[in-house]
Amino acid sequence: MPESDRESELTETVLRAKYADFCSAQLTEVFLSLSDEKIYEMVEEEAKIQKLDPGNLGFRKRVQLATNRLRDSVPLPDFKTWRRNYEAAPERYEKYLLGLWRQLSTEETGEAG
Repeated sequence: MPESDRESELTETVLRAKYADFCSAQLTEVFLSLSDEKIYEMVEEEAKIQKLDPGNLGFRKRVQLATNRLRDSVPLPDFKTWRRNYEAAPERYEKYLLGLWRQLSTEETGEAG
C-alpha cells in the first residue's frame, strides 16, 4: 500500500475513533446527569421494547439498555458533519475526548499504541 494511502487510512481510523470517543463522552455526560429514578425508568422501558425481564438483568445489561435509550434521544452529529467541524476547529472537540480513541484506533490498525 502506498504511503499516502496508508496515512489516509490511519487518519480515517483515528478520526472515526475520535468520533466514537466524542459520542461516548456526550452520552456519558447526559447519563451521569440523570436521577436514579430516570435511569431506572429508561431501563424498564427499553427492557419492555426488547422483551426482557428487568428483574433478571445484570448491571452491564442495565447500563447498555439505558445507553440505547440515550443514543436515541441525545442529538449527536453524524460522522461527516462531526469530521468537518472537528477539522475546522479540533480544539473545540479535544476537551470532550476521553482518550478512548487511542485504544480504538490502535485496535483497528493492529499497531501498539
